[in-house]
Amino acid sequence: MTQRTKYFQLRLTQEEYDSLKAKSASYTSVSHYIRSAIKEYSDIDAKRKFQLLNDLSSFYRKFQDELAWAGGNLNQSVKRANELAVAGFLTPAYMTEVLMPTINSTRKTLDSIKLELLNVTKKAIE
Repeated sequence: MTQRTKYFQLRLTQEEYDSLKAKSASYTSVSHYIRSAIKEYSDIDAKRKFQLLNDLSSFYRKFQDELAWAGGNLNQSVKRANELAVAGFLTPAYMTEVLMPTINSTRKTLDSIKLELLNVTKKAIE
């Protein structure tokens, strides 16, 4: 192992110093903590994964409400269609030829989005 002979000086506020000491408590030294942080932060894969996790988080926030809304509307539509069919206002042919294909298509789209989210999440975690 190469001996460390170079020094680096860094000016900190008291708060920064206290924070650095606290965060480095589980390391053998503050220097060890800083070296580890630099190595991890400089790792291209770590940066890419971190960015992917940020992007994924933004995607979830953006589409979470929309997916919930779409799923709720789909459930309400199916319930109402069933009520109309039972009351005799909706023919069985309309249910099987028009509504069910649309409902199944919507369900497949929602399932596809959920699968894509799962795949992206797995990729980000790897």
